[in-house]
Amino acid sequence: MKTQEETPMYDITLTEMLKEVFLHNKQMQDFMSMQKEKLDEKDRIIETGKKQTERLINSFEAKFSNIQVQAPKPDLSMVNQTLASSLFTINQTIEKGPKPVTKQIRFQIFPEQMRSPEYYKIMVWGVLGFVFLIMVYLLLNKLIK
Repeated sequence: MKTQEETPMYDITLTEMLKEVFLHNKQMQDFMSMQKEKLDEKDRIIETGKKQTERLINSFEAKFSNIQVQAPKPDLSMVNQTLASSLFTINQTIEKGPKPVTKQIRFQIFPEQMRSPEYYKIMVWGVLGFVFLIMVYLLLNKLIK
């Protein structure tokens, strides 16, 4: 149980309580309506901004749709000069290049690559043997006839 001293602090009548609730409710409704007005104002500002943005974009497109960029004609004289000098250098290099190879058929008894005495001995005996065979053939040919 509550004592006499504590009772006055907690003794609030129902009417006062309802008044406070209604007052608080009215304040909330005022606050909510004010917030709604602010939101509506912001929505109008945003809509106005969108319309302005669309107008700016349309004017930008209208301004820059007619712009034509014309590039200057390139100066190719340096390129042509470089190509001409390079072609001249290539032609000179081709003229200085190797000449066509001529084919020669040569029969050498003593080739240049072989310089050994054994090779010369074999060749001398080979030639003497060939001459001897020719002589034998001629003699036999006379005897047979």
